[in-house]
Amino acid sequence: MELFVVGAGYVGLTTAVGFSQLGHRVTVHDIDVARVATLAAGRSPILEAGMDGAIAAGVAAGTLAFTTEPEPPRGTSAAIVCVPTPAGSDGLLDTSIVEAVVGSLAVSLPAHVPIVVRSTLPLHGPDRLEAATAAPGKRANAATAATAAGGATDASGAAPGRPVIVNPEFMREGRALADFAAPSRVVIGYLRESDREAAGAFAELYAPLGAPLVLADARSVVLLKLASNVYLGLKVAFADELARLADAIGADVSVVADGIGMDPRIGRSFLDSGPGFGGSCLPEQAAAIAVEAGSRDLEAPILQAVWPSNRTHQAQLVATVGSLLPAGLDGARVALLGLAFKANTDDVRHSPGLALAAELRAAGATVIGFDPVANEAAARADADLAVAPSAVAAAAGVDAVVVATEWPAFAELDWAAIKAAMRGDLVYDTRRILAPDAVRAAGLRYRALGKPAEARP
Repeated sequence: MELFVVGAGYVGLTTAVGFSQLGHRVTVHDIDVARVATLAAGRSPILEAGMDGAIAAGVAAGTLAFTTEPEPPRGTSAAIVCVPTPAGSDGLLDTSIVEAVVGSLAVSLPAHVPIVVRSTLPLHGPDRLEAATAAPGKRANAATAATAAGGATDASGAAPGRPVIVNPEFMREGRALADFAAPSRVVIGYLRESDREAAGAFAELYAPLGAPLVLADARSVVLLKLASNVYLGLKVAFADELARLADAIGADVSVVADGIGMDPRIGRSFLDSGPGFGGSCLPEQAAAIAVEAGSRDLEAPILQAVWPSNRTHQAQLVATVGSLLPAGLDGARVALLGLAFKANTDDVRHSPGLALAAELRAAGATVIGFDPVANEAAARADADLAVAPSAVAAAAGVDAVVVATEWPAFAELDWAAIKAAMRGDLVYDTRRILAPDAVRAAGLRYRALGKPAEARP
């Protein structure tokens, strides 16, 4: 099958590679000329496990192609939209890019070819998609091309009755390809009842994966997607609050989380406390669903508390670091280890590390960051953040070292060298990734979120 993917970000690339590995030919369009050139040369512009080799293999085999040309290839069986829906100034997910792409595809594709939206949508997203496919075509030449290709169009230039499908993704950064190949479920929504058959036909592309299928109306599917991510954020926020409570009473939050996770009604995943949740999905969607509820005059105190809880947690962690320093944070120097929002990615969007850096600076501290792969991205995202080329360099003259990302390499750091570089002696581990004995053996004070200060007898 010939597929056309719009957007070469995490979702678009993973979708394209995944379908090409299932035997389909996939053409990926993106407006970033440099990015397309990198991809056409068989290299991945993002850090994602297995992506480099998969793109190179797809390009070499002729199953993957990359272009800046927005017109879908002749014979396209489905167009898949994977463009951003960033949070707008009103807190809602902004669908303007999706709408523009869907509207353009609606006049450039034959009327029977479905448009599949993988981008995350707000609750009103299905209404916006319907309006986009009914809107007048923006490019007369695209309408002409559609007619030439055999596509029926009405007087406005839009294709009447075009199938529009919603197919949200549930992939995790750092293991996105593995999640595509072995999904927990495949979820597909149809915009109109007349689109149900086309949605079912598109679902067949996933049949070789053997995953459970949810096929339902688009409104239910959009809510399913948002609710899934916000619930994960809720679990993280709950675990983070438990960790602070454990600190207050001298308990071990890992014991608590393990015990809670044994309950099959709850499960262990996403109960690991840390410096809060980040990335491109959970923060924006947790904030957006609260706005969506409020805009409908709906009282939803749990949904509306998830994002504020995350920010409160980060502020509390910084207050804890200040309480462990003899002179507090005002005038202190802090080395922040870990700037990516989690390990095995260079993504710094809504990074807890960058949030901690901002909170530390607001408290009067100077922050020097280090990340094994995300230094450049972090420096671009936070112009006030100084970055160092190594953990030891970041520790030069600091009063405290704070670990914000669970990079395995941090467990193997040379703590004697770090101690020699430091002015103070505090190491605060928000991820519990370090070996406490190794840190203490270097003469440093080790504290970890949700762990007793010292082992009990």
